[in-house]
Amino acid sequence: MAMLLDGNPVLQAARDYWCGLPKPVNIPDFRLIDPLAIPRIILPHVMIAEITRGNFDLGQLRLCGHEIARWFRDMPEGMSARDFAALTDDAYMRHMRDLLAELIQRRRPLYCQSVYTLPPEPGAAMAPAAAARTAANRGAARGDAVAVAEPPAAAGTVVTAERVVLPLADGGVSVECVIMVETLSVTGLLAEAAPLPLLPPAAGVAVSHGPFEPVA
Repeated sequence: MAMLLDGNPVLQAARDYWCGLPKPVNIPDFRLIDPLAIPRIILPHVMIAEITRGNFDLGQLRLCGHEIARWFRDMPEGMSARDFAALTDDAYMRHMRDLLAELIQRRRPLYCQSVYTLPPEPGAAMAPAAAARTAANRGAARGDAVAVAEPPAAAGTVVTAERVVLPLADGGVSVECVIMVETLSVTGLLAEAAPLPLLPPAAGVAVSHGPFEPVA
C-alpha cells in the first residue's frame, strides 16, 4: 500500500521515520522519541498526541508543528482533548475517533484523506493562472517552502488533506499515543491569510472523508 504515499514526500518520510524507530513491543515507544531527530521535512506537519482509550479521543498534545497550527487554528502543545474538540465539530470528531479506534486495533500506520470544498466568495472568479499556482501551493503544503500570497478563495477551491497516523506505545504494550502527519494541497485560488475555515468547517464548506487504508 506504499503507493498511497507516492508523490507526497512528507508522508513518505513520516512512514519511513516510524519504520526506522526501535520497536520493543512491535510498535515504537513514545518515550524513545527524540524530537530533535524527527526529519525536518516532517516537523511542520506533525502532531503527537495521547489517545484517551475510553472514547478513542485525542488527548494531550505532546508536539504540534507550525503548519498544523497555521491551517487548523491555534493548537498549542499541552492542549487537552476538550480544548481540541472545541476547535472542531461533531462530524470531524467522529471521524477522528473511528480513525484512532482502527489504529489501536491494527497497530500499524494508516492513511486517510479528507476533501474540503470551499464556497465561492461574492464576486470571486477563477483566474487563468490558477492552475499554475496550484502546483506551487501543493509544493508548499508538502514541504518547507512558504506559499506565495494568493487572491481570496474563489469558486472551485478544493483543499485536500492527506494524513498518515502512526501508532506509539507509552511504557506498555498497547497503543497509547499517535503521530499524525498531515499535508494540504489546494486546487484553485487561496488567500494567504490563515487559518483556513476547515476546523470547524465554516458555513458552506462541504467535507468528505475517505476510508482508512494501511500503508506499512
